[in-house]
Amino acid sequence: MDSVEESAPSAKILVGVSLDARASFQLLSWAVTVAAHPNDTVVALHVLAAEKEGKRVSSERSRLRQAKASVISALGEFAETCQTMQVTLEAKVRCSSSVGKGLTEEAAQVEANFLVLGRSRNSTPKRNSFEIMRYCFKNAPGGCSVVGIDIRSQPRKDGDADSSTYEDNSSSSSRWTSNHMVRAVSPFHKLFCSISKRERRHSPRESICEKDSPRGVLEGPDAGSPVVAEDCSSPPSSVTGRRSSGNMWRRSSVMKLLFSLPRSSGESMSKESDACSSYTDDLKPSWRCFTYEEISRSTSNFHPDNLVGRGGFAEVFRGSLYNGRSVAVKRLTKGNGDRQKEKEFLIELGILGHVCHPNAANLIGCCIENGLHLVFDLSCNGSLASALHSTNGKFLEWPARHKIAIGIARGLHYLHKCCRHRIIHRDIKASNVLLGPDLEPQISDFGLAKWLPKQWTHHSVIPIEGTFGYLAPEYFMHGIVDEKTDVFAFGVLLLEIVTGRRPVDASKQNLLLWATPLIESGRIAELVDPKLEGEYDKSQLQRLVLTASYCVRQSSIWRPSMGEVLDLLTNGRDSMEAQILRNTEFQAYKMDDHDLATNCYFDFDY
Repeated sequence: MDSVEESAPSAKILVGVSLDARASFQLLSWAVTVAAHPNDTVVALHVLAAEKEGKRVSSERSRLRQAKASVISALGEFAETCQTMQVTLEAKVRCSSSVGKGLTEEAAQVEANFLVLGRSRNSTPKRNSFEIMRYCFKNAPGGCSVVGIDIRSQPRKDGDADSSTYEDNSSSSSRWTSNHMVRAVSPFHKLFCSISKRERRHSPRESICEKDSPRGVLEGPDAGSPVVAEDCSSPPSSVTGRRSSGNMWRRSSVMKLLFSLPRSSGESMSKESDACSSYTDDLKPSWRCFTYEEISRSTSNFHPDNLVGRGGFAEVFRGSLYNGRSVAVKRLTKGNGDRQKEKEFLIELGILGHVCHPNAANLIGCCIENGLHLVFDLSCNGSLASALHSTNGKFLEWPARHKIAIGIARGLHYLHKCCRHRIIHRDIKASNVLLGPDLEPQISDFGLAKWLPKQWTHHSVIPIEGTFGYLAPEYFMHGIVDEKTDVFAFGVLLLEIVTGRRPVDASKQNLLLWATPLIESGRIAELVDPKLEGEYDKSQLQRLVLTASYCVRQSSIWRPSMGEVLDLLTNGRDSMEAQILRNTEFQAYKMDDHDLATNCYFDFDY
């Protein structure tokens, strides 16, 4: 049967998505990582219900723009996964007299093999998801199988009020396999008896199925293991192996199924609750979709005088909205047709849509007219790089430097541990840290950021991108990316904050090479930026330097996590992490004779 699947023609999977980012993510995640095979096409479709089909009044144009931006944002998270799995990803928005009609008409138009829908108990009467699903079950075109995903907050309990709708059939069970795990799947159930048992003609693709098309519910993994991209993704080498994960349901391609994807209430890291509980992606405010006219007017038609930054593939302009709000507009460089850069831009949009923390850049909205644009709050105090290395006579005093160091650590800890999916920034440096009104640091520029699925230990990345001087050895030499990549860069940044020196300066010795002997000999007072003229807190200096010395260890396994970094910055060498890290120094030394600044216990002198 596997050989049949190997030679089967590519499929088109149509996914009906809403403006609910979390629900859309789960649907697309299942479609991309479980349903799709190499060379398949996944189409994310949002249907706008209009009073009159095809009519777009001015009020609906705004809804249309918002819908387009929402779908693009959702797809940004899967761009890299689809590239790895050789799956084509498309986005569509259409208007129709009803959502169900729009879905079935699109399924017929694109000749979809599967129509994936979500069922939520929180839907409004106007767009009752059950009614939409019922309509699609009855009216989907021949040859198109309808797959329902039951999205709910908690797993179904025995005796639930709706349990009469489902009838257990414990004799049937199956398993989905992944390269990294085998997950149990609970038995089939009968689907809603109220749904019509209308018979369908079998298409050639249905020849491998049973004659009768059962209506069933297939429960997903338990609540602690929601089916999301991070749980189902696998490295490129496992693309062939993962085919079996979708074979079970694809062999029953005319089945009308309802898969249940319960969401755990503990998706945030409970172990990190103190640091994470206040900043979850549930708190992310909805960002708006700007018209090109709005952002063009705010930046004086992108006048060169408003240019505040330029990167490898984007430009940043200062602007002011009609309500007086100061913004920074980041746009893909005009004339840049590099598809890879466009993909990175969309990935940044997808990631920022799930980031909500005071120490991370605040995305206000986006614009997809005349190119790709991201709109942020403008940081009135510029970047950390300009504050540290300014030649206008101004400099950062010690309390501000210490506050900035702590804030960056909190932001990185949030990205690594508190987001729904681990985010590796990959380009932590002074110029990518913006300073707010109270010099509160905000990590910015997520153009190189990577999602890191839970079961993956690291990414292997080619080509190597980032900023020389901040690159971790394993990344620079072998392309290995994980949380410790950011930890190393943060260690270099800590030394830059303390010393006021750039990591790489043609007129001076490399920062790490210069600082290492001073740290090892305990002469840390000589590290301090001369601009401070001795005005600094000695205990805070000790903690910053101690933390930096652990972060820049040559071997990534001996570097602390960002949670441990926060404890080090707060409690210094009295912290539990410092004691553990000191105990590992001898082993680290034995494993790597070139370890930097970590081969001795520091007895700091002043």
